Amino acid sequence: MTLADLSLGCYIYARLTRDGYFPTLDLTEDRDRKSLLTFLYNDWGCLQFVPDHRDQAADEIRQWHHNFGSKLPTTDLRSLTAADLDIVEEAYNGLVGKIASKRKINDKEVDVTFGPVGTAKIFFALRPDTLMPWDTDIYKSFAFDGSAGSYRRFLLKAQEWLIDLSKQCEEHGFKLTELPTKVGRAKSSLPKLMDEYLWVTVTNKWQLQEMIERWKKWS
Repeated sequence: MTLADLSLGCYIYARLTRDGYFPTLDLTEDRDRKSLLTFLYNDWGCLQFVPDHRDQAADEIRQWHHNFGSKLPTTDLRSLTAADLDIVEEAYNGLVGKIASKRKINDKEVDVTFGPVGTAKIFFALRPDTLMPWDTDIYKSFAFDGSAGSYRRFLLKAQEWLIDLSKQCEEHGFKLTELPTKVGRAKSSLPKLMDEYLWVTVTNKWQLQEMIERWKKWS
């Protein structure tokens, strides 16, 4: 993940998406729980959170937040410790299997859970400087299975990316904390920048290095 790749990926992301940002959320409030679910459904394509079942899903979040909301680490992603990651795993397991909605399959009503994608995106909404979102294409591309343990390994991989990106930033005369502004994404946290890059390169399969090399030849 080079600075050039990341910068181009974020540039493309900003032009392909309706760029929404989560507001500050207080999940003790029913209004904020439902606002989160509406955002996930409308803006981030989490179709398990269908409007007809929003009351039920919001109550599942209320119960989960009562048990885990205050436990999620608030440090930045680079500073997550093994103890922090233990808490993240526990909280992940507490949310991933909760019921988001009901769906009829062959005339039988079945439960649809929050799942790995919904869980990771809720984690990011609550801790945008600390935790990464992902989608199915992204976690499968790393041979992860969507479990809490694989989410932990994903965060460790993201820490490695940030360490490397920090070195690259220093080589070019600025700090890692300045990177969002440098790539024109001042409102995006560092985890969000990496998610934008992965959404472009993994989910949507843009070949950034090929593009950059072609432009170099043409220049």
